[in-house]
Amino acid sequence: MKKLVLYCSIDGNTDAVARAIAKEVDADLARLVRVKRVKGFGFFNNLKLRSEVMRKKKPDIFPFKWDPRDYDLIYIGTPVWYDSYNPVYNTLFNVIKIYDRKIALFSTGMNEEGKALTKLSNDWLKESVLLGTKHCIEPIWEDEESQTEAILADMASWAKGIADTAEKMIEEEELERRKTIYKF
Repeated sequence: MKKLVLYCSIDGNTDAVARAIAKEVDADLARLVRVKRVKGFGFFNNLKLRSEVMRKKKPDIFPFKWDPRDYDLIYIGTPVWYDSYNPVYNTLFNVIKIYDRKIALFSTGMNEEGKALTKLSNDWLKESVLLGTKHCIEPIWEDEESQTEAILADMASWAKGIADTAEKMIEEEELERRKTIYKF
């Protein structure tokens, strides 16, 4: 089973989680990077970023070498932006349609919220098989390194469970496919 961790990160929190997941489940890692960087989070920049989210803008992103449609299981990660997902996914999913794939969504943010993942799933991933969602408080901003490690270990453990579930589902699908071909 081929696995991909597809993510975007502004301040490094989603990056840390994505790397922990990729290491745990032995997945390829693909980072979505905006052409025009997000510079700071001052008042006017916050207004601009909020506007991007509200108007569902599609910021330019750099190409990357992996095609998500080539993978059986895709972990998709985003920082939470104003109760929504990062707008780079509007750009990606406008070009690449992901359907009939097993996906798991994760996010990082300051609050315990899952709204961003629900929006991402409803906006772009309705035709995929959603195996799970998980949100975590931003791990690298924790005061103690042990807290950061605990958050990353929890996310990696969640991802391993998703991978195990996907593996079983793929085996069952293959068995059903063979039954129809060979008429057991």
